[in-house]
Amino acid sequence: MAISDSQKIDLLWKKVGFSKAKTDTNAQKKAPNEPNASSFIVKDSDIWNQSSSVPSTIPSANSSIVEVYADSISGALETTEDTSASDNRTWKTNVTNWVPPSFGATYQLKVYAAASGTANVQTAGTQLFETGSGNDDEWYFDYQSGILHFIGDSLPTSIGTGTGNVIYVSGAKYVGNTGVTSVGASMVYHNFADLTATFADSTIEAGDFIKVDDRGDGEYGLYIANQADPSQLSHLTLIGTADSAVTDAGTITATFDYTSGNVVIGNISEGCKVTSVTITVNTAFDDVNAEITVGDAGDNERLMTADESDLTDAFSYESSPSYIYGAGDTDIVAYPNFGTSTQGNVTVSVSYK
Repeated sequence: MAISDSQKIDLLWKKVGFSKAKTDTNAQKKAPNEPNASSFIVKDSDIWNQSSSVPSTIPSANSSIVEVYADSISGALETTEDTSASDNRTWKTNVTNWVPPSFGATYQLKVYAAASGTANVQTAGTQLFETGSGNDDEWYFDYQSGILHFIGDSLPTSIGTGTGNVIYVSGAKYVGNTGVTSVGASMVYHNFADLTATFADSTIEAGDFIKVDDRGDGEYGLYIANQADPSQLSHLTLIGTADSAVTDAGTITATFDYTSGNVVIGNISEGCKVTSVTITVNTAFDDVNAEITVGDAGDNERLMTADESDLTDAFSYESSPSYIYGAGDTDIVAYPNFGTSTQGNVTVSVSYK
C-alpha cells in the first residue's frame, strides 16, 4: 500500500515546523509532543560567508559577490529540459545558489519562453508569471538547486508540446565565498595604522580579521568585518583591545628622584577601579617640606594626598582610594614638590582592576 499524502504532510509538518522526528501518526502524537529533535544539517560548504555583502537591490553589473543574468548584462540564461520528468514540466539552469527574493524583491526570478538561441529574450520572448495566467499553469523555482518546475495542473501554452520553445530565466546567482572561515591558512588578516586607513582600504571582505594599531585612544583593537569594504564602525565588530588582552588589571609603577617634575605613572581605562597607591621612599629627601600627591589632571590629590606620606623617612606608605574612573582612558600622575632637596628617590605604585 502506498504511503498516504496525510502521512507525508505530517512528516513535513513535524520536521519543518517543529524540528522534530516523526515517530507516530498525528492522531497519536501531535507535533509538539514528538520527543526527538531533528534539525536540518547545514554543510559548511553551503554557507554564504559573504551574504552580508549581497546588495538589497539586484545590481546593474556583475561583481565578485553577485553575477546577474539579464539582457542588459550578459543575457538571460537558456535552460535545458529535464527529460526524466514529464514533457516540458521541469527545466534545469545548471546553476546553483541563486539569490532569492528574501535578499530583496528585485531578485525575484523572471521566466520567459522563446525559441532556443533567441537574443534579447526579455524583449522578444513571452514572460511567464509565477502565479500563472489563470489556467493553473503556475511555476515554482528552487533557488538553491536552480531548477524550475511548472507545479500547476497545466502548462503555459507558449511551451506546450509542438511549440518548439524553451525556457529562459533572468535573475542573479551568488558567487561570493562559501564555507566557514577558520583560523589558519584560509584566514584573511589585515593590519592598519588607524580606523581612517581601515575605511580607505578596498581589499577587506566580510569575515576578515583586522588589527588597528590605534583605534582612537592610543591602543590597538581587533575587529571582524561585518561586510566588504567597511566604511564606518558599525561595519566592524570589536573582538578585543589592548586592555581586554590583559583583563585591564594590574599595577603601574614609576621610580624617580629629587630632580623630577610631574611623572605619568601609566594609563588606565574606563571603568577601572584604583584599589591602592603605594609610595616607597627609597632614599630620604633632605628638605622637610618635600611632598608628593598622586591623582590625575582633574584632581592632583584624587588618589593620595601629601599628608599620607613623609618623604624625609625611608619607609613605605599606602592609601586605598577605591576610586572608579568614568568615560575614557586616564593618565595617573605623580605630582612632586621636592623643594630644595639635594637628594631623595621614590617609587610610586598604583594597583587597579
